[in-house]
Amino acid sequence: MIDANPSKNSYIMIYLMNALRIGKPNPKLIAIVSAAVIIAVMLATTSAYASPANLDIMARESETVRSLDILETKIVSVNNSSITIISEGGEEISLLAMGKWIIISDEIIPKTKWIDAMNYVKEGEATVVMGTITRDNETHYICLGLKQEEVMMFRPVLLKVYAASHRHTKTYMGPRGELVEKGKNYMILERDGRRVIASTRGKWIKAGGGEVTWSDVADEFHVGDTIRLFCHNILVMKKEFSDIFGIDVFIWGYSGAIIDLTSGTTLSRV
Repeated sequence: MIDANPSKNSYIMIYLMNALRIGKPNPKLIAIVSAAVIIAVMLATTSAYASPANLDIMARESETVRSLDILETKIVSVNNSSITIISEGGEEISLLAMGKWIIISDEIIPKTKWIDAMNYVKEGEATVVMGTITRDNETHYICLGLKQEEVMMFRPVLLKVYAASHRHTKTYMGPRGELVEKGKNYMILERDGRRVIASTRGKWIKAGGGEVTWSDVADEFHVGDTIRLFCHNILVMKKEFSDIFGIDVFIWGYSGAIIDLTSGTTLSRV
């Protein structure tokens, strides 16, 4: 069990799917490495328990998460407001699920209402992050995240709880890593055993090829290739988060270019 008792100052205001806005890249840069969205790799992350955080889940000051539990459990039912799981003691527990969710499956779906997110959840085995909240002096349980087969989903607030550090620069950072997975609108890179995810949605200019979308060029980026990207924000997660979801770093806010250093394919933001 992880105590969560955070201060507002500890909130890291992160939105996974920020609109990626950048000016037109310098032509010289395009020649070297025109840009695209993607993933990069990070330095070591600190392993520590989730720092305290005041989690105002239901938008009421009286409701704060008292603790977090990570459960290997079974989901026995799903409806438009909650999921029901089997507790460690064998009893059924209903977890509130209403609110916004980030879903990662074959694509990233940001800020999704539960009424839509519930379609990605089914009965059966799952890893569930459960929080305990107090409302009107009564204790309730809330689902903060879950992983089930190839689907992972979590509330944005969970990023705040499990954030180890947030790096931002007005210029750009240019990490690189090995491409290990591609989705419909994202890439996953790996370096030193750490996995980094970034969005590839939107329109791009391919060097020598004009305007494209990720679906137009995804086949030109091959698993095993070395990728470099230029970004403004890197959110490094605590080990507890990566142990559950298999993601160590989120990257967003692109500038400059993404380059496949193996094939030479480069993209720049329109």
